[in-house]
Amino acid sequence: MRAPLIAAGCLVIREGPRGTEVLLVHARRASFRKPLFGIPKGLVEAGESLVEAALRETREETGLRVIVRGDLGSVRQKSGKIVHAFLCEVAPESVAEIDAQGRCHGHDDEIDVCRFYPLLDARGLMIEAQREFLDRLPR
Repeated sequence: MRAPLIAAGCLVIREGPRGTEVLLVHARRASFRKPLFGIPKGLVEAGESLVEAALRETREETGLRVIVRGDLGSVRQKSGKIVHAFLCEVAPESVAEIDAQGRCHGHDDEIDVCRFYPLLDARGLMIEAQREFLDRLPR
């Protein structure tokens, strides 16, 4: 039996005009028919720590630099992939890369939507397994 794929990513939050907001991305090749938004994440490369992979993937997918504020643990998605997430906030030098509607414009070609959503809206948009990260946010 093959070992599951391991991915790492960042649950990036901010205080926006509508309260706490979460950064979600949508892969260009994915459907919009199901809740297929997720946190920016990707596979951990050889020799890379979970934190290093999460920061690298978030930067590559969103164009944003983020600061890790906590560890949200892991979930197993329906595909079998294990996703480990870190609670993060946008680094001061990246704040200007987000427009008034919460969209980040430095995302890569793999992503067609990169935007902050109010916490309650985010839950309905997210891949089911990743919703657990929202439940682990500090209160």
